[in-house]
Amino acid sequence: MIPVVVDGRPLQPGFKAHRERGIGRYSKNLLAAMLGLPAPPRVELLLQEGLADPGLFGELPRRYTGVAPGWLPVGKRLLTQHLLARRALAPVWRRGRVVHFLSHLDAPLRLGPRTVITVHDLIAQKLARLYAQGKSDARFRLERWLETRCLYQASRIIAVSECTRSDLVELYRLDPGRIVVIPEAADPALAPVEDPAVRTRVLSRQGLEAARPFFLYLGGIDQRKDLDTLLGALARLRDQGRDCLLALAGKIRDDRQYPALRRAVRRQGLEERVRELGYVPDQDLPALFSACAAFVFPSRYEGFGLPPLEAMACGAPVVAAAGGAVPEVVGDAGILVPPGRPEELAAAMARILEDEGLARELRRKGLARARGFSWERTARQTLAVYEEVARER
Repeated sequence: MIPVVVDGRPLQPGFKAHRERGIGRYSKNLLAAMLGLPAPPRVELLLQEGLADPGLFGELPRRYTGVAPGWLPVGKRLLTQHLLARRALAPVWRRGRVVHFLSHLDAPLRLGPRTVITVHDLIAQKLARLYAQGKSDARFRLERWLETRCLYQASRIIAVSECTRSDLVELYRLDPGRIVVIPEAADPALAPVEDPAVRTRVLSRQGLEAARPFFLYLGGIDQRKDLDTLLGALARLRDQGRDCLLALAGKIRDDRQYPALRRAVRRQGLEERVRELGYVPDQDLPALFSACAAFVFPSRYEGFGLPPLEAMACGAPVVAAAGGAVPEVVGDAGILVPPGRPEELAAAMARILEDEGLARELRRKGLARARGFSWERTARQTLAVYEEVARER
């Protein structure tokens, strides 16, 4: 068994909010699948002192990175990530073990040998105008420099999509031979819920009526996700006399973009048609996906696009903007529209409401498409990367 230290900090509550988002899901499912292989690697988790234990994979040994002292006026996160994490891993690198950072955003500036890094996206770079707002050019460039120096030293880079691989080569002129594309997959617990009673019970708990069609959105609400386009599409459906709701799932009220979202809802006159579900427990997600008229994903750019895949795994028709890697994930199993076009998004949503045959066909094709992505396959391919790196001198 190959000894490997895996960065488990994305699983810890309070670590950069990774746990509830895509990086946390990737970390949990990849580790679970790797440990379930017939010949799994010998994994040790890197965790951060001062944060709660993940409560997962309790059988695995832990290694801890220190935290910058609280009295420092600035730079605590940078010191913790770029100096203290590297110091905690120094003995590991000296012994020649493989180290895997599950996101390049969490890796230190300087790496030791035999290091693997997963890159989920380079969205801040691709949408620089959007993410540089309110920052000086110098600060924005420094942030991107700190995030990406590690990529030049990594033995291998795992890109979660061909789109992300292309971005790495285009933006940073990295050697394509060091980049391996290994897609993610939907959580194995996600499956269609056929029982109407179960669906009705979950919908009632979430404040939705079983008899009223609703579109579902799950994800962040930053500008890249482009909920303005989704609200514009919903307003067009209302103006056409279509009685439908939009359900927004996720912890959005603490997001700094939440006030802007509320203003957009009021501006469009959609207060009665938008339901904020807040955080939805994992056990309720399959019923929500299964009951919705369609899952709608207007994001301008994604490094992979896990929410549409999760929706398809539960049999939800998918309508999505063709931004970044989303077409790689959805393929011909959903309706893809150009990003930022509310009229085309509304037309696609209307087709779902009008054509039951189309909705059934998309549910069938989505389920088949989702089965083409597997965490077991992802784990095997990742383990193959470890084996290759471990053999290097």
